[in-house]
Amino acid sequence: MRSSAEPIHRTSLGRGVGLLMVALVAMGLIIALLAGRARATLDDLRRADRINNVLPTMTMLMEDLLNAETGQRGYLLTQRSSYLQPYRDAVRNLDRRVEELGARDQDPAHAPKLARVRELVNLKLGEMNQTIRLHDSGRQDEALELVLNDQGLHHMDELRDVLGELTSSLRAERAAISERLSREAGHTELLMLAGLAMLGLFTVMATSQVVLRSRELLRTQKRLQGIADNVPALISHYDADGLLRFANAEVGRVFHADPAALRGSTLEQVRGTENAAQMRPFVERVMRGEAVSFDAEQVIDGETMHFHQRFVPELVNGRVEGFYACSMDITDRKRTEALVAASERRMKAVTDNLPVFITYIDAERRMRYVNEALRTWFGLDPQAAIGLHIDDVFGQASTSQRSAQLDLALSGERVEFEIASVMLGKQRHLRTVYVPDVVADGRVQGIFTLSIDITVMKQAEAQLARLASSDALTGLPNRREFDQALAAALSRQRRLAREGRVMALLFLDIDRFKAINDTHGHGVGDIVLREFAAVLRRAVRGSDHVARIAGDEFVAVLEGLNRPEEAEQVAAKIVDAVRAARPAEVAITTSIGIATVADVEAPAMDLIALADRALYQAKHQGRDGWAALRWPGQDQRR
Repeated sequence: MRSSAEPIHRTSLGRGVGLLMVALVAMGLIIALLAGRARATLDDLRRADRINNVLPTMTMLMEDLLNAETGQRGYLLTQRSSYLQPYRDAVRNLDRRVEELGARDQDPAHAPKLARVRELVNLKLGEMNQTIRLHDSGRQDEALELVLNDQGLHHMDELRDVLGELTSSLRAERAAISERLSREAGHTELLMLAGLAMLGLFTVMATSQVVLRSRELLRTQKRLQGIADNVPALISHYDADGLLRFANAEVGRVFHADPAALRGSTLEQVRGTENAAQMRPFVERVMRGEAVSFDAEQVIDGETMHFHQRFVPELVNGRVEGFYACSMDITDRKRTEALVAASERRMKAVTDNLPVFITYIDAERRMRYVNEALRTWFGLDPQAAIGLHIDDVFGQASTSQRSAQLDLALSGERVEFEIASVMLGKQRHLRTVYVPDVVADGRVQGIFTLSIDITVMKQAEAQLARLASSDALTGLPNRREFDQALAAALSRQRRLAREGRVMALLFLDIDRFKAINDTHGHGVGDIVLREFAAVLRRAVRGSDHVARIAGDEFVAVLEGLNRPEEAEQVAAKIVDAVRAARPAEVAITTSIGIATVADVEAPAMDLIALADRALYQAKHQGRDGWAALRWPGQDQRR
């Protein structure tokens, strides 16, 4: 740099000391002005860095505030101590966040508000500790009253307002810094151009200064761009004609476009016609010089998103030359709020409709608290039961059912059990939990009880068990029930074989059943299946097991036969009865495969396969009949 500057310096001196002095003075003035602006820019950047350091802490503080309110609401809805833990953690986080905020925000102007925030958090922390003490001591009503008192709600509202004011103040200051930096950058460029025009004879020295200052400005612009691109918000600038002049990386991410390619676009082109229409009234206000804030729901690529918008006018000499837009994506917060609201509605609906019976019984087994379920379930006045012994309330017969569980709970053990009791002439199945109330010195001073009516569930379980083992169309046992019955029959056959008894498996189907469905329709087909099942049920003994395993396929397990021929007699009886049935005036026949087993142990699947093979033989022989095979596969008939 020095070697190139010196020849020009000597040339300039040769042209005249006066001209050189004028050039040097002009350069000195320009350098002084540029240095002053650079220092101011550096100060603004440092301030912007501090604001960006403070704002995330303040945002987390607001999130912890929301968590504290959610914990309060959870406790208000459920009165369960488990909801106090999120409340406690959130309030403690508030206290820690306030300390972090105080350490990061050293602005003296914010000190009074930060002090008020710390004071309010300490008040909420005291309130939370008192709430937990009241709840843990069994004074839930007082704990709820404390959570609901106007003073506590006022503190929470004031805390939210103060934090909102601080956040708005910092964001406004950051926007002002961005505006000032943009304006100062433009002025600096003008000064450089003026300096170059004035210092034509001093080109090399001026150029060196311009390069130095340009590099500094470039670093400043990159720093500003870096700040804007890393802020979790959509930052953009529109000129007086409504054209986009700047957009940060978040704008490109949300709208799936290169921010540079968006420059020169209108609001409609960037956000879409419908989304822009929502924002137009606010654009008109900001172009009149008014800073506006609002929430907007925007549909972007088919996805609904929520934004908190802030429009700030760009004022140049008192005239609006455009506006700055800062949009915070609050979609996750809105979704969380919707989930919390939905959860609260569901929780309220559940707690309002569950048949729950709640009591508190002291160590002397006297009632100290009981809810309205006592009236519904037992027909007794809850208030009249307070102070009475449980034997006098429920009767000794009822309490003796639970005597062992009561003893365990009063000894300090949590107990959960199911029991059936008769209440007002109606039997209820209850799932009951006993929770011991243990004080600090280890004594059990009582127990909390919670009983849920599970009668409907028990009835449903019984009904499902019945449905799971039967065929819906014919009412016969299904394949699952048949597999169990066959396994049990084979197990019994091992004992009966010693007495010379025989077991048979009949595999039946309806001849040409598909043709019946195709000709007469599936409605007639269902009638045929039901009548066939009825004929089959009548044709065998009551002790024999009959089942429908699929479509028109049926089976029958015959146990305790004296000889294999008895199974063939049953098959012949079934064939004749089916031929005579004529359900829905349709002539039907059946083919039957018989597998018999005597003194040889047969696996279930192999015996089914043998009966299936026998059925195939009966079909091959012309249908409307039967064929029999003896385990392990000897042909016995036809």
